[in-house]
Amino acid sequence: MEEEEKQKAHRHFAASCFNGVWELLEKESRSEGENQLLREMAHASLYHWLERDDKEPKNVSIGLWLISRVYSVLGEGITSAFYAGECIKFSEHLPAFYFGYAYEAAARAAVVQGNWDERNELIRIAESQLFRIRDEEERGMLQGDLEELKNAGV
Repeated sequence: MEEEEKQKAHRHFAASCFNGVWELLEKESRSEGENQLLREMAHASLYHWLERDDKEPKNVSIGLWLISRVYSVLGEGITSAFYAGECIKFSEHLPAFYFGYAYEAAARAAVVQGNWDERNELIRIAESQLFRIRDEEERGMLQGDLEELKNAGV
């Protein structure tokens, strides 16, 4: 396969897997098979982004965040926390939106594990990034997700 064809395939599958993850996440209930597919598509999306010539650090950050989110939704807090930690390390020099969402992922993993004090601290760190986010839509997205997490388990 020529490099141009490989890149075309990576572009297709990075987006297709990402979108497929969101379709499954939005379902009210999923079968065990769909949950397995959810895990695998999240990992596949990141893999295909890593192989793309046009990838940017933000794409890797989003991929790590997505994997953490999937494991959180599936109730696998330890694995979710691992990928959130990877996302935090990777995102520390990225714009505040990505860095804030890395901490949002970690807070979500803490909720799954029932670590309420840790959740509160991680939310505080994520909120500290809000004033640095210039785009109102991005700031609103993060703020909304953090508000949701503040109410989790209460």
